[in-house]
Amino acid sequence: MRPAVLLCALAALAGAESGYRLFPGDLIRVQVFDHADLTIDLRVPDSGTTAFPLIGDLGPLRDRSAPALVADITRRLGTDYLVDPVVTLTVTEFGPRQAVIMGAVKDGGAVPLDPQLPKTAIQAIGQAGGFEDDADRSATVIIRRDRDDPSLVLAIPVPATDRTEALAADRPLDHGDVVIVPRLDRIYVIGMVQQPGAVALPTREVLTVSKAVSLTGGFARFARKDAVQIIRQGRITVIDVESLLTGKGGTDLDLKPGDTVYVPESRF
Repeated sequence: MRPAVLLCALAALAGAESGYRLFPGDLIRVQVFDHADLTIDLRVPDSGTTAFPLIGDLGPLRDRSAPALVADITRRLGTDYLVDPVVTLTVTEFGPRQAVIMGAVKDGGAVPLDPQLPKTAIQAIGQAGGFEDDADRSATVIIRRDRDDPSLVLAIPVPATDRTEALAADRPLDHGDVVIVPRLDRIYVIGMVQQPGAVALPTREVLTVSKAVSLTGGFARFARKDAVQIIRQGRITVIDVESLLTGKGGTDLDLKPGDTVYVPESRF
């Protein structure tokens, strides 16, 4: 990355009202004016807490805004140790972020993301070589984990064309997003199954959700079988496959080309 630009950009972000939120793997430098002994470099952990000289435990750093962390350190130093401390925080290195592009693109897979240069779904698809001829563009979606309920996902439609008016609805990608470009004759099963991926639609029979899960090797160990989500044209339907399999009732759903079946994890 570009260190000088990085430092300037994060200084601006730190002054914003909402502020940059720290991400696992970020390397941050905290400095206290006129107190060189309190300058410290910290790597943001994926979990757990971090300590700072004099004041001790800062609590979890992940997802914390930079301005909020600066305010907390300033307050705690000023309360017991220093008079009117001036604290600055700079992110000197970003933790790695990525989204995944899968389906009817020429070169799918992981796509690196840069917080300084947001990348939209259409841009990522272009980076993956563009749509293939059998892509169902109208059913292309971003699958994003719901922040309020991590066991669920959101389905964000992706513009079907690259016209100027359509691109206004294109969305920047977040870390962990999966962009699915369906094929006209297939569905996708992702999440907690043994072999996630594309499943061809049979020509002489109906493919249901429970059959699709079976064709991908069945549920993985920690699958949440009672809340399987079917994503169709940006809309989500939740069905209880566990009840279907145990004979307790429920209705299996017939799948259509372009559908995505998402099996969440039960440990959330």
